[in-house]
Amino acid sequence: MLKEKMMRYKLMDSHMDLVKRGELGAARILLQLLRNGKVTLGLGDDEWNVEELCERTGCYIYYSRNGYKAVVHL
Repeated sequence: MLKEKMMRYKLMDSHMDLVKRGELGAARILLQLLRNGKVTLGLGDDEWNVEELCERTGCYIYYSRNGYKAVVHL
């Protein structure tokens, strides 16, 4: 429970940093993750930035068999 709350706090902090830097596409994807608890990522630059950020935070990432999609869960 505490680990999940800390993960959410880190993601919220990262979202604020993305908005301040002007990376609004990645911030929108991260906000979708925070609201829904999961998000599907493709191969774009914004999705890659969010995936890298989630890896550092410790989120659960599941990859499709062919590698074109990644689903991130909190």
